[in-house]
Amino acid sequence: MNSIFDNEVYINIRERIENIQPNSERLWGSMTISQMMAHCSLGLENALGKTPFVDKSNFILRTLVKRIVLKSVLKGDLGKNQKTFPIYKVTEEKDFLVEKERLLKNLDEFYEKGNHLEIGKHPYFGNFSKDNWGQLQYVHFDHHLKQFSI
Repeated sequence: MNSIFDNEVYINIRERIENIQPNSERLWGSMTISQMMAHCSLGLENALGKTPFVDKSNFILRTLVKRIVLKSVLKGDLGKNQKTFPIYKVTEEKDFLVEKERLLKNLDEFYEKGNHLEIGKHPYFGNFSKDNWGQLQYVHFDHHLKQFSI
């Protein structure tokens, strides 16, 4: 399974983000390209401890839902038009260049800190291993980049 902590995978994802254009075609969903980049940054910022979050995890989310999500991740498919967890929903329009720079910066920091095991808990799934984080972020990025033909 691909992981964002694999150097080649990280470089590939980073290059794909660098190639995002404001007019990249959306194939599904309702987010704009700028909202998608902000959405991806929010998850990284939570994991990095840059933005505080309320721990929404409970027994069902930490066990059953976490297993279902990780099983989907291992298959490499998050599915199209899935509901977004409320804390990651971005509805206001964002500045393209600001969000692209923010996302690249967060990706770099996530890669660096993750390789030093300095990543925090998941707000819904609780404790996450480096492998869980790396695989989840890879599939999440790949999903959204494909959403915009990248």
